[in-house]
Amino acid sequence: LVVASINSFSWLFLRRMESSLDRELGRRLQSVSGLIAKLVESELFGTRLDTEMSTVDRYLLSSTLDELRLDHQLQAIYLVDHNLTTILSSPAHFRPGEVIGYLKDDSLQIRQAFRGQVAASPLHVIQGNQFKSGYAPFRNELGEVVGLVVIEASPTFFSLLAFFQRGLILLGVVSGMVILIFTLFIIWAVTLFIRLQETVHRNERLAAMGQMAAIVAHEIRNPLGIIKSTAEVLRNRYKDPGKSNELFDFIPDEVERLNRLVNDFLTFARDRDLETLQEDLVSTVRKAIEDIRAECKSPSITIQFHPAVEHLVVPHNPDGIRQVILNLVHNAIEAMEAIEGEIKVLLIPETNWGKKVVKVSVIDNGPGLKQDADKIFEPFFTTKTSGSGLGLAVTKQIIEKHGGRIEAESPDGGGTEIRFYLPI
Repeated sequence: LVVASINSFSWLFLRRMESSLDRELGRRLQSVSGLIAKLVESELFGTRLDTEMSTVDRYLLSSTLDELRLDHQLQAIYLVDHNLTTILSSPAHFRPGEVIGYLKDDSLQIRQAFRGQVAASPLHVIQGNQFKSGYAPFRNELGEVVGLVVIEASPTFFSLLAFFQRGLILLGVVSGMVILIFTLFIIWAVTLFIRLQETVHRNERLAAMGQMAAIVAHEIRNPLGIIKSTAEVLRNRYKDPGKSNELFDFIPDEVERLNRLVNDFLTFARDRDLETLQEDLVSTVRKAIEDIRAECKSPSITIQFHPAVEHLVVPHNPDGIRQVILNLVHNAIEAMEAIEGEIKVLLIPETNWGKKVVKVSVIDNGPGLKQDADKIFEPFFTTKTSGSGLGLAVTKQIIEKHGGRIEAESPDGGGTEIRFYLPI
């Protein structure tokens, strides 16, 4: 009787958990399909979104869909028109012009999507396999819905439920250990369920950030390129070689600042894994500092690099660490605006709690962080009127992906030290 009661409760728990996961997955599919639809609109703005697309446009969009499918761990992504005819398929399960007939099973959700709303299908079970899809409309430059983004959840998401079912069958067989196994199973299941919920919520946040980043990139990057090119033409046409005119330098500087802002949005939103290489960290940091020195136009600020060793091979992503150094030193330069001072970058191998690490510190003699030292790494927190609040959040994200940590310290006498540690 006890075993039967436990098994009955377990199956009830499983059904409720399955229903909750289904709802969470539906929300995730809606968020991700909406993001992909925005990206399709931004990448092919003004281009025909039908089966007669040019070869170049089709290749570029197909590559983007492949990357998004892998990033979001999806089974498939399809672009279809009003007749459910394939425009693009990732992977290439359907040829352009081929009708995807089984989508008609979700006619209610498809009609909702063609009316301009994102939608998710109910959970389908076919021959023991579970399927669930998300639908989002994409529009042309006139705002008209011209097709749908269809995404299918990966089967790996549903394998968890199958695993629970096998565990419950085993639970009924091993009756002598049923109480202990049940207790451990419930603890493990609840923990895993909480982690799944956290993952879904995190994906929803990243999907929203990615949608915003795609819009920002589309709306800002193209005009920035035009502004920069126009500024160069004006400089060459009107600048007097014998005179210095800061006006001609102001526009390119501001364009570069906005480019960094757009890159911060995209980096933070995508949240991709970094590929680490066994390379010389000293060389990576030195190159980044040399680039900053070439860009820095303030004669009152000097940037010094003091490595404790000439070479130190550390597993790291060179582009990621370069962005970290650029963000930290640029922040220090902005903090010391109108102040004569020095920025020091230190690189020192250390041993912390028996583990070998390398500490990289960026130290300035600016006004300091005051009471905000514990908040500066939070997304969208900034003390600057023109700041995005993402630079240091991106920096922390990159360091943590290296298995490291970052911290800030601001003494009472002024100045700031931001240091990060990477495992050797």
